[in-house]
Amino acid sequence: MNETAEASTLPIRKFLPSQEARSQWVKRFSESGLSLREFSAQNRIGYMSLWRWVKRAKAKQSPDGAAEVQPGATAFTEIKLVPSMERYDWVAELSLPQGRVLRLSKEVPAAMLEQLLRVC
Repeated sequence: MNETAEASTLPIRKFLPSQEARSQWVKRFSESGLSLREFSAQNRIGYMSLWRWVKRAKAKQSPDGAAEVQPGATAFTEIKLVPSMERYDWVAELSLPQGRVLRLSKEVPAAMLEQLLRVC
């Protein structure tokens, strides 16, 4: 059995450390270079507990109290759309691999839609 599998079978510590101890665990995690899952398994700390501690620490560090977005993380931005004056006869559009687009009208029978999806 490899070392990783053995580490994951160890019992997780169930305790509520003080705020100072949590801060120390977050600091150790940050300096470790490990993923949350790896660090929590190696140190026998609950994954979700460590995740919460790290999230709270990051929220305290940001100026507005919101958690910072990590580089490379997916971020969402609301886009306001201007209502179109054109009337479309289709009600759904599927973007398929290789740039193909499938537009469907509300009159397309379910059987035909199923056939189209199999072909596309």
